[in-house]
Amino acid sequence: MAKELEKFKAEHKKLAAGTKKFTTAEGDKLKKRVGISLGNAWEGEDYFRESLAKARKDGVESKKMADLQKNKHVKDGLTTWNKAVDIHQEELNAMLGFCKEAQAHLTKIQKLIGDIEKDLKKRSKSSASKKDIEALRDTLAKEAAEVKKAALYEGKLNAAQKFYAANFQKTVTKIVKESGDSHDKKLDATELPQLLVDRNLKKYTTRVGALVKAINGHCVAAIEKAGEDLKAAAPDLKAAAAKFKDLKKINDQYQTAKKKFPGAINDSKDKKKLLATLKRFNDLTAASERKLRGTTVTIKKAAV
Repeated sequence: MAKELEKFKAEHKKLAAGTKKFTTAEGDKLKKRVGISLGNAWEGEDYFRESLAKARKDGVESKKMADLQKNKHVKDGLTTWNKAVDIHQEELNAMLGFCKEAQAHLTKIQKLIGDIEKDLKKRSKSSASKKDIEALRDTLAKEAAEVKKAALYEGKLNAAQKFYAANFQKTVTKIVKESGDSHDKKLDATELPQLLVDRNLKKYTTRVGALVKAINGHCVAAIEKAGEDLKAAAPDLKAAAAKFKDLKKINDQYQTAKKKFPGAINDSKDKKKLLATLKRFNDLTAASERKLRGTTVTIKKAAV
């Protein structure tokens, strides 16, 4: 009956590679990848919402996808999100495939254990190979328990992880139907805090300074030209107004960021400097507005 032991050992050896593959460590790794890919898909969803807000700023009012996708922001947003969802589906498929294969492997182990149990029932107590066969059965039982844990990893996935990709089109339709304000808020939540980052603050500080200088220059030039010919002042007034519009937009964004994201300011290592800069932006914008208004009024009075 020793040949039966060798037969069982040979079958056990055939299963060894699969047994090593279907582990909880591998299950954890695959589950983690599913979680990461879902997170990326959610970021893609936010990016799509932001793209709709940008499209609205471009003047797109339609709620039809055929119209929306003509806008470059929406097209990019949907493509980016779709790719993230596809990757998530691939990771989910890998997880589900792993569980299915683990279950199939478990069935093979259980069959071998069953065959061994049948053999042991027929085997006499005096059999020389009985203890070795029992030891092999016990080893297989332990391995089966571990593979079973791996096969059950699908149950560790939550509903979002399992069904997010399947509900993609429904989610697209739902988001498109959402109010424009909700899309704007999502865009603000992404972009406004970035304004407070040091590199952006430095960039806009330079930009604000240049705009203020340009506004003052155009106002002075407009007054000088108006002394000779009122019509000659118009181009500089128009240019000053355009520069002020840009300045006001920057300041409005920063004041909104200050109002909506106080935590980002409080967490800044240069909080005092940051607040001082935002105050300076506000003061310079107010001063430029007074300068432009005063220049315009002066020239209009001269025309009377």
